[in-house]
Amino acid sequence: MTGETQNSCGTCTVCCKALRIVEFDKQAGVMCQHCTGTGCGIYETRYETCKGFLCGWRILPQLGDGWRPDRSGVLMLVMEAKDLPEEHGVAGNGIQFLILGGEKAILRPGFAEYVMTLVTRNVAVYLSADSPKTLINKYLRPSVMAKNKAAVIDMLLHIYRQHVGYRDLNKWTPLPWVDMP
Repeated sequence: MTGETQNSCGTCTVCCKALRIVEFDKQAGVMCQHCTGTGCGIYETRYETCKGFLCGWRILPQLGDGWRPDRSGVLMLVMEAKDLPEEHGVAGNGIQFLILGGEKAILRPGFAEYVMTLVTRNVAVYLSADSPKTLINKYLRPSVMAKNKAAVIDMLLHIYRQHVGYRDLNKWTPLPWVDMP
């Protein structure tokens, strides 16, 4: 997805580690061979997949600097409305929260509130830990409607722990991949 953005990657290279890049067989959880530590070493000739990628933070500048993936531990991936379940398509694009900073990323100020806002608006919300993503709206909706933030956080942590357990069973690269203060 491309478009106008206000946020700049700066020195964030989370996508360079977190994402699988099929074009050159880069695995998730392994730093891209072209990453310099502060950006792409082949930026001018980078792969099409990389040229077309913008994380949710780049697309949603109203979230502020604290949501930059290397600071928040969350890589947001925008999911196009055409690829969502019908009941969420009317709300527009969905969001996948790829949790890379462990439970601290979920517990950071603003995360649960933003997820609650999206669920209230019927935006499709997915959560993953570089594992198969889970559509989580139905699990959160009762607590969101009751405005019970503590219950929302508990459910988010529960779902995240299920994803980490799945990763462990498959012997995938251990998380977290982003160091959180």
